[in-house]
Amino acid sequence: MIAEYSLQVAWKEPLLLFRQGDDGKLHNVSEQAGPAFRKAFNARGLAVGDYDNDGALDVLVCVNGGAPLLLKNNAARGNNWLGVKLEGVNCNRDAVGARISWSAGGRKRSRLKNSGGSYLSSHDPRVVLGIGTATKIDELEIRWPGPSKQIDKFTNLPINQYIRVVEGKGIAS
Repeated sequence: MIAEYSLQVAWKEPLLLFRQGDDGKLHNVSEQAGPAFRKAFNARGLAVGDYDNDGALDVLVCVNGGAPLLLKNNAARGNNWLGVKLEGVNCNRDAVGARISWSAGGRKRSRLKNSGGSYLSSHDPRVVLGIGTATKIDELEIRWPGPSKQIDKFTNLPINQYIRVVEGKGIAS
């Protein structure tokens, strides 16, 4: 009944996809993103994760009263990556709050391990570290969240696969 009360809000809305350009600004690329972006959905939840374990983050859109919509990421082809599943020992089990830094191909990047998701959904707990066309990760550093004071550093890591890192114990099988 929202249409009876507002001309600015709709029950069904189009999906939007933005890409950060070299200029640092976000650009709406929905028109080029495929047929799903030309339809309107009554979608209210979204989960991001690597559905097919290829290192490219896919998106699952939760549609109220309908089947979920899986958007497979094909844009990352040709890029290298490392997937990391963090396991806390002295900190929280999922290592939420860990600071992950990595360098590859002369570029240094970092991110914060977070948790959560969207309405009635939860993101993949694994972290995918993109390295572009670089063929190796020079260094990976994990600063585990409090109360831990542990800092783990790794070199000579595999690429294009997932690893599990346990706080203070290294890479586990």
